[in-house]
Amino acid sequence: MHIVNLYNVKWKRKYTQEEIVKATKLSVGTVNNLFSGKYHDYKLSTLETICEFFGCEISDILIKTE
Repeated sequence: MHIVNLYNVKWKRKYTQEEIVKATKLSVGTVNNLFSGKYHDYKLSTLETICEFFGCEISDILIKTE
C-alpha cells in the first residue's frame, strides 16, 4: 500500500489548504483528506492535479508502507 505524504511539499511551498482548494478546484474534503492521511484510495487525476500545483512528481508524494 502507498500513502500520500504532502506535509513536506506543502510547507516547502507555504500554501494554506484554502489556497490549494481555490487553485486546484479540488474539494475541501479531498484536500483535507490528502493532508490528514486518513484516506488512501485517491484517483490518479487527483494526484496529478496536486503534483501539477506543487510542481512535483507523483513519486515525490507517495510513500510505500507495509
